[in-house]
Amino acid sequence: MKWSVFALFVFFFLASLQNAHALKISSYQMTFDLLPDGRANETIAIAFDGPANSSSLSYIAVGEISGLTVTDGERNLEFSLVRSGNENEVRFMVPSGTNRLAINFLATDLVFARDNVYGFFTNLNLPGADAVTVKAILPKGFAVYRGVVYPSGEKIGSDGERIYLEWDTSGPGELAVSFKFYATHSDYSLLVFSSTAIAAALALIVVFIHYRKKAGKEFVRGFSEDERKVLAILSKEKTCMQNRIEKELKFSRAKMTRIVIKLSSKELVEKERIGRTNRLHYKK
Repeated sequence: MKWSVFALFVFFFLASLQNAHALKISSYQMTFDLLPDGRANETIAIAFDGPANSSSLSYIAVGEISGLTVTDGERNLEFSLVRSGNENEVRFMVPSGTNRLAINFLATDLVFARDNVYGFFTNLNLPGADAVTVKAILPKGFAVYRGVVYPSGEKIGSDGERIYLEWDTSGPGELAVSFKFYATHSDYSLLVFSSTAIAAALALIVVFIHYRKKAGKEFVRGFSEDERKVLAILSKEKTCMQNRIEKELKFSRAKMTRIVIKLSSKELVEKERIGRTNRLHYKK
């Protein structure tokens, strides 16, 4: 796992999932089971309000994924996977009579690390459903760092061994989820587990040394083109009003807000509320 690569993973269900044969989704749950090596075992569980007719569905996953399976609860469904750039489009047929679907895969680049504090970030596009739940389960021995969680209103609980965060949302719509977590005792960390491969350990050392030498420069690998544009302006200006950047780059306020949330979660930008906008301070 290369902790220096801050890649954004975004999951989209296409409109066909919400409207296939006018079938309503009764419940939709996304679970991110964070593993000690920094990957996330992601499961999307969907229940319909009645048996579905045979239909073709698809979704697009952005980022690195592996071990993909699609099941109707009784058997694995066949699917085709087409990769274009950083996007993975998965297409599959839903058999007639299907009441629920489960999609599972391993996702990388959702977790990043800095100074022994680990962060999770993803941006979701949720479908409409009677109940929509997003859940993240921390690795064993980890806890939320200083209450840094977005969005607010989360439920924090434990199964006796692992802490989890859960959001109940109304959907549909976009939802950015981010939080920080840390090992509760010093001899337990993601680094210990991720160093089982010699090559990965050597890559981590090289990246760490490079990061220290380049501390005064922005690090843009894994960012979208729009995010790089904002970073370029901030690295030059150091401090700039958010609405000025919106006008200069011709971004909508919603797009700019999502970008600022991501850059803030990675501690590249600090925002200061000024009237109806923010003053952005570049921290590198």
